Amino acid sequence: MNTKSFLVLILLLIVFSSITSGQTKKLNNPIINANVIFEEHNGLVAVEAEHFYKQTNAEVRAWYRTLKNEVPNVGRNEDGQHSVEASNKSYIEILPDTRVTHSDTLIREENFTNKAGKMGVVHYKVKINMPGRYYVWVRAFSSGSEDNGLHVGLNNTWPEHGKRMQWCNGKNQWTWESKQRIKEVHCGIAKEIYLDIEEAGIHDIQFSMREDGFEFDKFILTTDSNFIPKNTGPKVKLAQGKLPEIASKSYFKTISKALPENKIIASQEFPIEGTGYYKNGKNWLAINSNKYKEATTSTTFNFESGQYDVIFVGVGENDGNSTFSIFINSKELGTYAPPLAKTMWEERKAFNAFWENIKVNKGDTITVKGQMGTDGKEFIRGRWAGIVFTPVGKGK
Repeated sequence: MNTKSFLVLILLLIVFSSITSGQTKKLNNPIINANVIFEEHNGLVAVEAEHFYKQTNAEVRAWYRTLKNEVPNVGRNEDGQHSVEASNKSYIEILPDTRVTHSDTLIREENFTNKAGKMGVVHYKVKINMPGRYYVWVRAFSSGSEDNGLHVGLNNTWPEHGKRMQWCNGKNQWTWESKQRIKEVHCGIAKEIYLDIEEAGIHDIQFSMREDGFEFDKFILTTDSNFIPKNTGPKVKLAQGKLPEIASKSYFKTISKALPENKIIASQEFPIEGTGYYKNGKNWLAINSNKYKEATTSTTFNFESGQYDVIFVGVGENDGNSTFSIFINSKELGTYAPPLAKTMWEERKAFNAFWENIKVNKGDTITVKGQMGTDGKEFIRGRWAGIVFTPVGKGK
């Protein structure tokens, strides 16, 4: 290699390195500033976890945002990403995650700490109008026994009833919980996680790491001890400031509108009851992996009869290939398996199936049979977005 080529190579490595570290730093940084203040209304506060205004004690472990198309790459993290079902399609996770199973070595003050406020602290400003006792609920995604603990604090204090929040139920799905783990009851006691806020005004609500790998979607403070949040919980209310918007472009909607003559059937227009499918976020159907390995759903083609190019819009996943068979009435149009994606999932032309010049009549039954793929370790979900019927010759 001559001197000029060597210098070019060094320059490229420096640029690549700066891009990589810039991405990592970006997902670690707050996306709101200290002027954004959340507000309690009628004894209730709701805040998205990714809306922390700063984090402290983040030298060993830090919180990183995960979004649909942005995934942190910070050391070990084996449990995939779960933004589709997350509130606001985004969440934070404390990384790296070096204690995944009970057989992994527990290293105190590195991958575990029982000292509230010691490591990985995220801060939120909240305006409290009505002082009192606020029970704390957190929506978390736990995939094992070593990623289900958290601490909560108030104004740089860490009261006894904010320590050792614990999740045992609701594995592998976003789950609300408000229990305190104690020596005698490892799965925790309800109504024992709370903050006593004695004065109205702006307070700093803080959460700190107990176990690395914890995935944190949203939190609620409520004065109602019997309140139990459902789904993604109550809406967020602001006292001041503005929250950033989350981009939510739908690839399927984009290509559906590419031609005014297009006829479309979105996957979520297909029935799901008794089919093995479920609605995965706002745009996809997926196979319920807890119960089924394949799923079949049908609907009626209600557009005018004619010749069409048919596009099946699939979703590429990076841990296996699912297979889809598409039928018009009882005749199989074809079978298709989207290729492996480079990221957790991808939507683009490479993951679509295409059939040219197909006769479709009004009233025909359109059926999609999905068979879940696997990488040998776990099953993927067999996601798909819908079918586009476009004028002949324009489908490509």
